[in-house]
Amino acid sequence: MTGRLLPVLLMAFSLTLASPLVAQHGTIGVQGAFGDYREVSSDLHYRGKGGGLTASFTFKKLGVEGSIVRITYDPVAGSPAGASFKATQVDVRVRYYIAGPVSAEVGFTNRKAKPEFEAQSMGAVRGGVRISYPLGPGVRMGLRGGMLFGSKFSGGGKVSPVGALELALNMTVDALRGRVRFSGDYDFQRVARTTNNGSADIAVPIQQALARVGLAVAF
Repeated sequence: MTGRLLPVLLMAFSLTLASPLVAQHGTIGVQGAFGDYREVSSDLHYRGKGGGLTASFTFKKLGVEGSIVRITYDPVAGSPAGASFKATQVDVRVRYYIAGPVSAEVGFTNRKAKPEFEAQSMGAVRGGVRISYPLGPGVRMGLRGGMLFGSKFSGGGKVSPVGALELALNMTVDALRGRVRFSGDYDFQRVARTTNNGSADIAVPIQQALARVGLAVAF
């Protein structure tokens, strides 16, 4: 999967160059990332940092965003977590403007952990809504809320249809007449995963908070 991620993001960049209309609304940029990851219980606790790439384009009512970020997670002092691991996460969102500040969003998320079973790798399809507000000239704040469906895990397990949610807050600030964009994002995922120990289902939830700051060039 990792080898395909950069081409997916660069595809958005190539699409921004394909038409003058799209080019006015395309971006490509870099991000710094800071994560907090918990698994099974709040005691199994990691924190980490890393970086990544992001790209987006919009055309009329349709918008597409893609990002890839890689974080090195280390056990928090006092946590029984055994070792550090690297997480590579890909997020793709497609949104369609409905009315007012509201858009519908669909997409997917995929997170790969290495070493393979030091933490859970996970993939899921997302669906939800996005609300975007202008705060001033060139400044915009957005709120996202939604569910994750069909979640798959490297160590097995299952989630009820309403057992995985995500919430997000983001802000963008345009500069140099919209040619440069600064962004800040905070994403939270909570997945109520369960596994069966042979006699009953037991709760083994996964939770991640991911903060990102970025700089992008608009076309």
